[in-house]
Parts: sequence; structure tokens; C-alpha cells
Amino acid sequence: MKKMRYSFLILSLLFAGGTARAQQPEDKAPVNDAVQAVIDDDGGRAFIVNSKLKSLTQLRRLPGAAALTAPQQYTIFLGSAWTTPSLRAREAKLSNLLSAIQNQPDLNKLNNLGINNLYGPTYSQEVLTPFDCDEKLSDIGIKTILAGLVNEGSLPKTERATIYVVFLQPDLRSTLGTLTGRKHYLAYHQFLNVGGERLHYVVVPYEPDIDTAKAIALRALVAAALNPTGDVGN
Repeated sequence: MKKMRYSFLILSLLFAGGTARAQQPEDKAPVNDAVQAVIDDDGGRAFIVNSKLKSLTQLRRLPGAAALTAPQQYTIFLGSAWTTPSLRAREAKLSNLLSAIQNQPDLNKLNNLGINNLYGPTYSQEVLTPFDCDEKLSDIGIKTILAGLVNEGSLPKTERATIYVVFLQPDLRSTLGTLTGRKHYLAYHQFLNVGGERLHYVVVPYEPDIDTAKAIALRALVAAALNPTGDVGN
């Protein structure tokens, strides 16, 4: 009888341990519903970041993708409204997203993801294109502007670690395929081949609250750094 009770106890412990392991989340599983692959304007693929991505700690390594260890943020403030003092005052807070991180859980998370150099070269510029109030700007429009900057030599030469982060001015409505910014996505990242270079860029529709704007842009930048070629779907 004692032997039977002992065997039953061992089986119970093994079953409990197996159940606990089965209930643990897979650390490498991507957050499919927070960073999604979608169809862009010309039938290609882009990656949107939506409101379900609440924190960097939700992000996971993507199977088959090698994260950028030292992303380089090159920032573009797009639209003539960035000349106004209130908007220009925001620029310094948005131009160095990685090096400005002070939250230890976020720092630990980035290190675990393989992003361990937060002080890579940065660059920023205003591109003072005039837009009408409430004008729509499609991803094709973004590509056209970026291609123009490359062709006229207005952007530094891109490197593999370079991610261009494009902040839109207020009242400029971002669209991506059939999707609309701030309704279907908070930001997106995408690619452009031009002049023998491959640009990786993030588009961030205007967010009035500066802290929220920083958080959105940072999550999109890290999501882009985790998928630097765009070959891996989320």
C-alpha cells in the first residue's frame, strides 16, 4: 500500500510539473496581433504597430531574423509645421529614442533581444514640405519624398543598421494601403530600394502627447530593428 501511495505521489508531481511547463508562454513567440504584416499601396508588405503593443517587454525575437545590435536612428521631421516653436521644441526628445531609455525593464528587454548598443550614430533633419490641412499622405507619397531626398543627396548614406524614423506634422493623415494612421495603426515600418540603396524606414503619425509619441516611436523602432530585412512575417 505504501509503495502504491509513493508511486501515485511521483505521478502527481510529474503531471503537475508538465502542466506548469505547458502553461508557460513561449519566449520566442512573436506578438502577432500587435505588430502585423499588411499589404502596402503597391502590393508589397509593410509592418504596422497597433495599440495592442503596450510595452517593449511584449516584443519577441522573430524566428529566422537577426536583430540589429546597434540600430542607428536617422530622424526626419516631415512637414512645414515643424518650423513652429512648439513643434520644434519636441524634436530633441524624439531624435535619440534608444539612448534616452531610463526604464530598467526596457533596458533589460532590449539586451535580451540582442539590442545592446543604444548609443549608435544619430542624425536628424527637417523636411519642410508644405501640406494642406487634413491632407492624406500615402506610403507611396512617403517613398516619393524619401527617393527625392536620396537622389538629391540630402540624406546620409544608409547602412544596414540605419533606420529612418519619419515623424509627420499635425493634421497630416497617414495611409497605408486601405489602412489609416491612428485608426488602424500607430506607426509602421517599411522598405524602399532607391539609388542602389535599401532604406528601412518607420512612419509615425503625429501624436499630441510627447511622452506617448516617444513611446510609440520607440516601439516601432525596436520592432523594425528586430526585422531588419523584412523577410520575416510577424
